[in-house]
Amino acid sequence: MRARRWVATAICPVFLMGLSAPKPAPVDLPARTHPESVSIAPDGVAYVSSARGGVLRVDLAAGKVEPWLKPGAYGSASIFGLLVDPARGLLWLCSNDLGAMGITVEGGEKGSYLKAFDLKTGEGRQSLRLPGDNPLCNDMALASDGTLYVTDTNNSHILRLRPGASALEDWHHDPAYARQGRDGLDGIALGADGHLYINNFQSGVLARVARNADGSPGATTVLATSRPLTMPDGLRALGGLRFAQAEGGGKITIVTVQGDRAEIETLRDGLQSPTGLDARDGTIWYVEGALGFLFNPQLRDKTPPAFALTPVNENKTD
Repeated sequence: MRARRWVATAICPVFLMGLSAPKPAPVDLPARTHPESVSIAPDGVAYVSSARGGVLRVDLAAGKVEPWLKPGAYGSASIFGLLVDPARGLLWLCSNDLGAMGITVEGGEKGSYLKAFDLKTGEGRQSLRLPGDNPLCNDMALASDGTLYVTDTNNSHILRLRPGASALEDWHHDPAYARQGRDGLDGIALGADGHLYINNFQSGVLARVARNADGSPGATTVLATSRPLTMPDGLRALGGLRFAQAEGGGKITIVTVQGDRAEIETLRDGLQSPTGLDARDGTIWYVEGALGFLFNPQLRDKTPPAFALTPVNENKTD
C-alpha cells in the first residue's frame, strides 16, 4: 500500500503539471518590422525576416526577441524567405533590392540574391546572385541531400543549388504554375513523397512538381483545391502530405493533399496579410506583414498595426 501511495504521489504532480502547461503565447516584435518569413531551428529558436532588412532571433520558450542580423549585413537588402539549414549550421535567406518600390536598405546590394549566414556567428558565408531577367528571390525548400530549391517570383522559375555548387541553376519552369505564363511563384515545400509543392501568390494556383530519381524535374500537376486560395504565400511541410500555408488574403490554413486534390482547412481568418510561418511541436507560428503600410505610398506615413509572432494549434483545438 505504501508503495502504491508513493507511486501515486510521484506521478500526480507530473500529470497535473502536464495538464496545467500554458499554451504558447504571441511574442511581440519591434514596431515597423513588417515581417516576411519565419524559420524555426531544432533548438526552438525562430528566425524572422523583415522586408525593411535584417533578421530577428526569437527564443520561443522565453518569449525573448533580439536583433540577429542588422539591415545591410553582408550586403542583404529587403529580406523575404529564410530557412534554417541545421546540417550545415546555416541560415539561408532571400535578399531583394526594392529601391524601385521606395524601400531602401543602407548597405544592401542591388539585385536579387540567395545568401547564407553562419547560425553560430552571424557571419556571411555565401552570396549568390539569381540568374535570369529581373529575378525576385522569394522562398526555399531543403531536400535531405542538402539540395536547396528556390522560387523566383518574377519569372516563376524554380532554381536549384546543389551541395558544393557555386551558382544557382534554372531547374524548372512551367506556364502551368505561372500567372499569365510568367510571374507569381511564391511558397515551396517538399512533401514526404519527395516531390515539390508550390503556390502562386498572384493566381492562387497550388501545384506539385515531381522530382525524378536522378534529381531532374518531372511532370507538373495543378492541384484542385477544396476552395479558391487567396494570395497564397509561405508554405511549410508538416509531415506526410500536410502543409501549413499563409494566405495573404488573411488566412492561416492547413493543406492536405490526396492524389491530385488538396483539402484546405482554415485555422485563422481576418488577419493583416500573413506572409510566413513555420511549425514546431504541433504549433504553427506565423507573422502578419501588413505590407500595404510599406508598399502603398498613401499608407507609408500611417502607423501600421503592432507586429507579433503568433501561435496557433495545427489541429485547431485552441
